Amino acid sequence: MGGPRVGVTGARKGVELVTAFERRGAHVLHGPTLGGDKPVDDGTLAAAIDRLARLRPPWFAASTGTGVRLLTEAAERTGRLDALVRTLAGATVVARGTKAAGGLRRLGVDPAWVAPDERDAQVEEWLAARVRPGEVVAVQVHGAGGHPYGELARIGVELEIITPYVSTPPEDPEPGTRLARAVAARDLDVVTFTSPGAVHGLAALAGAAGIAEPVRAALNGPVAVAAVGPVTGLAVSRAGYAVTIEPDNPRTGGLVRAVMSWWQSLPENRPAVGSDG
Repeated sequence: MGGPRVGVTGARKGVELVTAFERRGAHVLHGPTLGGDKPVDDGTLAAAIDRLARLRPPWFAASTGTGVRLLTEAAERTGRLDALVRTLAGATVVARGTKAAGGLRRLGVDPAWVAPDERDAQVEEWLAARVRPGEVVAVQVHGAGGHPYGELARIGVELEIITPYVSTPPEDPEPGTRLARAVAARDLDVVTFTSPGAVHGLAALAGAAGIAEPVRAALNGPVAVAAVGPVTGLAVSRAGYAVTIEPDNPRTGGLVRAVMSWWQSLPENRPAVGSDG
């Protein structure tokens, strides 16, 4: 039985995935669709912290561990750490997942609630049931773009959005474009995504190459999509692609195991009943 043909879209984590898949006999095409996460400049984050200190929001939601860390580091460098901690201590603080919660606890701030499935939609739903129209909710969002808390704004909540980092496109778009063309040609069995930014990056590269529709059609049928977790899975769905594989453990190791298990479960890859060996 041959291994699956796997497309890997990640940059930094992509290297780990390529090695792990190849060890298991997969044929891997590595085409990063994302350059990486670029921290926002200290001046922008200092202004955001000053605004938070003036607003004193009664609610604060942290989406990512990276975002909390970068906000904390900028506060330290600009002499605003005490102001940030005081602001958060005066708010009801919630976290989208364990990494964001850990970053808050390192600041001495214990979240009142952590979303069990690590999804922005869960955080938004929890807040919507408690926040009154006109109240301020400060939200640290991930840098992959989009606006996951739009429903709060629609019910009259005043949102203060803080984005400590942004996702950048790959420096060399050719490998990612080559992967998009392989998807469109259905020359892959599965494509893996480890972040929302990688999903958006593939869609952007496919659009620039004029193959957005063939890519969308392929990722809704013959080419499976593996998303590392629910946040990335939501980005896949919003891009118009279908999630086929999502591991119980939202880590790269869990993603590799889930993909290989899926591949081995396909009827054409199962050992024949009663076969020797």
